[in-house]
Order: sequence, then structure tokens, then C-alpha cells
Amino acid sequence: MSKKTLFLLIVLAFAFSSCQPVTNNDFAIYLLSKDTSTFDLAQVDINQLDIETEPIISIEDIVSYDKTNHVIELTPEGITRAQQILPMPVKVDGIPFVVCVGKERIYTGAFWSLHSSLIYDGVVILQPFDTAETTIQITLGYPGQDFFTGNDPRADSRIMITLEQSKKLK
Repeated sequence: MSKKTLFLLIVLAFAFSSCQPVTNNDFAIYLLSKDTSTFDLAQVDINQLDIETEPIISIEDIVSYDKTNHVIELTPEGITRAQQILPMPVKVDGIPFVVCVGKERIYTGAFWSLHSSLIYDGVVILQPFDTAETTIQITLGYPGQDFFTGNDPRADSRIMITLEQSKKLK
């Protein structure tokens, strides 16, 4: 093999290795990349769900996370994206999401509209409509906690540790 060919192979190897996504252990919320019913989430292995490559809410969008009531204060860009998740006319059966820490999937839930008359027994983030609002809250069940079934995943230690390390937890 000539020196030029070897050099070219080495350069290409470095170039392609630098194209790999950076892995971190940050908190993020991802939408699904394939249409999946919110009501089917409990029957699907979380690791089999196809998620978007970029999170809808990343650690950079979070100003603070209140661990007592799971209220997330977002940057202006983050709250704008959260307000735009549910299209008009309103999707009354929710938009599924996956909460991750790095590449690890922790739990599923759905962005939900207050205009929905459907009951949901999972984790919910109500769509913020007030343009002056800067927070979202991760809650249990819709229209209220009495409709939630299962174990509360929101205070998972992996989530709390990464939020603490990012200095976002309060």
C-alpha cells in the first residue's frame, strides 16, 4: 500500500470518527419519530420506540427543575417549542414523548391539551397556552392524578442525579 493511500485512509478514519454524535448523560425529552398512539405506549417496550434524533426539550432549554412538583422553567426558546407541539386543530389524544438521560430511556408520557375530553392514565405535560408562561409541569394522569395508574417515574434517581450535576435541580 502506498504512503498516499495509507495517509488518505487515516484522514478518512479521523473524519468519519468525528461525525459520531457526542454522548452525554443529560436530561432530555424526545418526541417519537413514528406515529404511535399515546394509548399504546404502555404495551410497547420503551427501547423499541423510534424517537427523533434531536430532543424537543434539552438540558440547554431548562433554567430549573423543581423536584417537589416537577415544574420545569424553560428558556424562551424551550417554552416556544413546547407551546407549538400540539397542532391546530387540537390533537385530543396527546403527542407521545420519551424522557431520557443520555441515551437511556427512562419513561414515556404525552403532551396533552386542556381541550381534550379523553382520559389518560400516564405521565402528562399539559400544553402551555399562555405566551407569558415560562414553565411546564410533568404531572400524572389526565384530567387529574386520580386517573393515573402505575408507579410514578418522575423522580427516577438517574434523572435527579443528572439535573443536580447540571445545576438545574431545585
